[in-house]
Amino acid sequence: MGEAPTTSEASKPATARIELFGWTDTGIERSTVATVAEAMALSERYRHAWIDVEGISAIEAVNAMEAPLGIAPLACDTLVEGIRRPGADDFDDITIVTMRAHLPGGDVEFVDFLLTPRVLVTIQEKVGGDAFDGVRERLSTQSPRMIRADVNVVFLLLGRAVCDGYRPLLERFSTSLEKLERALVRHPDSSMLDRIHRHRRDLLFLRQGLAPLREALANLQSSLVARQEDDRRFRARLAALRELQDELGALLDLVEFQKDSAQHLLDLYLNAASNRLNEIVRVLTIISVIFMPLTLIAGIYGMNFEHDGPWAMPELRWRFGYPFALGLMALSVVSFLIFFWRKGWIGDPMRRRTPASNGTSSLSVLTGNTLESAWPLSVMLSRRKSRASKSSRAPSHGGKMPKDHP
Repeated sequence: MGEAPTTSEASKPATARIELFGWTDTGIERSTVATVAEAMALSERYRHAWIDVEGISAIEAVNAMEAPLGIAPLACDTLVEGIRRPGADDFDDITIVTMRAHLPGGDVEFVDFLLTPRVLVTIQEKVGGDAFDGVRERLSTQSPRMIRADVNVVFLLLGRAVCDGYRPLLERFSTSLEKLERALVRHPDSSMLDRIHRHRRDLLFLRQGLAPLREALANLQSSLVARQEDDRRFRARLAALRELQDELGALLDLVEFQKDSAQHLLDLYLNAASNRLNEIVRVLTIISVIFMPLTLIAGIYGMNFEHDGPWAMPELRWRFGYPFALGLMALSVVSFLIFFWRKGWIGDPMRRRTPASNGTSSLSVLTGNTLESAWPLSVMLSRRKSRASKSSRAPSHGGKMPKDHP
């Protein structure tokens, strides 16, 4: 089995890239190798190593890593023939995590993480950019914190980098949903319904990349805790998985928030369409009611009974009969218009309920900075702040609240 990887890797495309980061006692060494087998052999020189495989199929990478890392056959089968979906599995000392990454160019790819006690391997089958450039630059700084880091810290940094790819998408969704809400309030259009459905479908696609992985990480942590191992590396891996689950939870909460916002916009559109239909029916009803007495008066005086007698119409031979009928029609129209206006059925039916005591609108509280903070996206995506920064912004009242504080 040792000769097969060399033969398969020799036929790999020229654009494939295999990069190795190795931790020594004094720094982090970065090198590019030709084959996965060479990277595995080179990783033996370091305390910890991160092997980034790009442009090589999973079966080729697994064939080269199976013997050096001691990957179980079930784990190999999971990587090679398993369903490509976000998830996490544990095979003794090896943890396999699959994440769906959204790249800046709009591409989507799956990234497999093989987390062992000493080596971290990332497998990306697509070529041409990934989400790990920020992590590479951070490792290149050779900071003392990065030199002391182990594979669990690097795994957490890479997982956060994948999560960061969701944030620009959610930023655009938030802006688009806010614009749609303003447009729906001003003038609803049938074309907005397609845009709202498209947003909901895209948000559901994002949720499919977060919810299964978060659930899998929760189940994985439960199984790891059940072992009750007291190894430091085991506790570090458990902490990294827990932190990644928190990152996914924050993104998933934001996706759910925006999905509820899209559903709110759909309800708003349906309510606006219903209100518009009610306005049309109201106008037609008013017109029909106004013309009903006109039809009645015209029908009465259109019977033209000319026989003399006590029950004959006196207006038929009256000189002012025709102006009297027209005046009666006009009076009925004016009476109905005044009645509808007093009831608030003409114009905006909600305007008569608006209080005009202080001359200001009830929506004035949403002007200025309050309107900008109506979408708490920056708050939900923000990192934790230090206590020192929080205390520096605290008001200095000498430990007492102002007297006018409620």
